[in-house]
Amino acid sequence: MAQLFISYRSSDGKDKATALARDLGAVFGDEQVFLDKDDLRAGVRWREEIAQTLKARPILLLLLTPQLLAATNDRGALRIDDPTDPIRREVADALAGGAHLIPLLCDDVAAPPPAAELPAPFNRIGDFTWRPLRAYDWHHDVQRLVDDLHALGVATPPAVTPTSATPSQAVGHTSRRWLVVAAVLAVPLALGIGWYALRVAGSPSATDVTGSWSATLSPDETLFLLLRQSGERVELNSRPVPIGQRADWADYRSFWRERFGSELDAVSYRGEGRASARPGEQLVIDIALQIVSSPGDVLVDTGNLNATIAADGARMAGVMWLNSAQKERPVNLARVPRQ
Repeated sequence: MAQLFISYRSSDGKDKATALARDLGAVFGDEQVFLDKDDLRAGVRWREEIAQTLKARPILLLLLTPQLLAATNDRGALRIDDPTDPIRREVADALAGGAHLIPLLCDDVAAPPPAAELPAPFNRIGDFTWRPLRAYDWHHDVQRLVDDLHALGVATPPAVTPTSATPSQAVGHTSRRWLVVAAVLAVPLALGIGWYALRVAGSPSATDVTGSWSATLSPDETLFLLLRQSGERVELNSRPVPIGQRADWADYRSFWRERFGSELDAVSYRGEGRASARPGEQLVIDIALQIVSSPGDVLVDTGNLNATIAADGARMAGVMWLNSAQKERPVNLARVPRQ
């Protein structure tokens, strides 16, 4: 039975809940983390299934997004005032059973609202110590939450082994095991390969991705990657990516400056994952990513790359997920011919 139950408002919390379930599953095992959209079986009475799960008194991780408390129904009434509101029932059932509750403050929610402004059972949220869960400092906040959960007795299994199934998209249940936040697990990737260390011989192969690739995320954003495949194992490195003039990095660079007293002008991508293919289908790569400062190798962000190679072995198409952005981005990769 799951020890961790993630409660969220789907209108603005689904992506965060999915990313959190993925990262906690990588640490504690997927079976210890309950997320309704992944763990409710087809054909079950979902309210009864959730109530049964809550009877086991898991720790309730409540994603306190703006819409969790402010969402309204089609008549304009607050949903939390409705006794049948799913979030209200989850919180009420958990507290009635004596479960521990951890409010996680998301999307600039600075603190839980005063108890006098909330109906029961939400008026008890302030009784519990809250934690931030910020997109721009996701790794730090998840690590702190993991430490809290360890202190509350949630154990890390001896090993969390990857499933042998074909990897799904970055937000899928199966891929939770592969989207390993390496710094949370403290497992070194030991990539140890330089950009120019590998020389690729022969023509492109649709069953081997080894070589240099350009990865286009937008017309003005291209990453240059080095992939090395050995059997099913795939390693990834990138050239340093300049970010000093990019508007989408401005907030994080300001945060970095305040924390470290220095400038963050470039980052690099690295990662490790697997390549697999079902009979008659094209090869798929699924790689857990780290984005690190360059130089310095300080972890900045985590995510996932999932892509399928074309029949000619020269192109791949897929999606990239970054926890800081909390969304998928399409990515097209082209093999760079050897000079």
